[in-house]
Amino acid sequence: MFPLLETIFAMSTRFIDKVSTFCNIVAMNQYDAEQFEDTAKRFKALGHPMRLAIVEALFARSYCVCELAELLGMHKSVTSKHLSALKQVGIIDMQREGARVNCILTMPCVLEMMHCTMKTPDTVKELCNMGKKRIMFVCIHNSARSQMCEAFVKHYASDRFEAHSSGIEAGKLNPLVVQAMEEIGISMEGHYAKPAQEYIERNETFDYVVTVCDESNAERCPMFPGKSERMHWGFPDPSAITGSDEEKMEGIRLIRDAIHTRIVDWLGSY
Repeated sequence: MFPLLETIFAMSTRFIDKVSTFCNIVAMNQYDAEQFEDTAKRFKALGHPMRLAIVEALFARSYCVCELAELLGMHKSVTSKHLSALKQVGIIDMQREGARVNCILTMPCVLEMMHCTMKTPDTVKELCNMGKKRIMFVCIHNSARSQMCEAFVKHYASDRFEAHSSGIEAGKLNPLVVQAMEEIGISMEGHYAKPAQEYIERNETFDYVVTVCDESNAERCPMFPGKSERMHWGFPDPSAITGSDEEKMEGIRLIRDAIHTRIVDWLGSY
């Protein structure tokens, strides 16, 4: 299933054969013991589907951090964390080219083995999403509250969750919400309003479905395929805020911060 792991295992077999059990590592000479320890560190670094997905992607060509994050559907900070783990054990390196920092594979055994197992971008994304819980946030028009929830989960926990959002009926993404999120360093580039029915027609399933509108409208939320844990987190509707743009922004910031607190608390308890 994971040819990369098979390669690392093959590389380490001659060291493992020197001991009858893992407890007998002391019987190896110093050089082999160091090699065994290095191999164990690589095993540990590659023991995460996202890092495997990164290596599979880098086999095709070099990428900068932003490109990898977009390709794999991860936030830049999460991508950087996994790249750092791979760099520490010598699987990848980073080379500066002007303002751009390219990530490249550096382990010959990985390159030699993977020539026959190169994955398409879609397959890389599937590998990256393995083991993630899928969560859907639903509000009335998918214009503000559910979009912020999705963005926060992607920002803080894209290595654990595959976050989506939709509306009971499709609306239009609120530009003031986009502005409020950008104020705290979270981009909503690529976000757009989507109806929940779109996911239902594709027979998509979710581990969690969270309604974030008022309770009466939450009852209108359609049923998604499969078995989901349903939760209701009610937040005020940003579209109901009146006044000038600055007055609206003040209200949206309060809602944004309330959503942020709820998301962070829930992720911390998960």
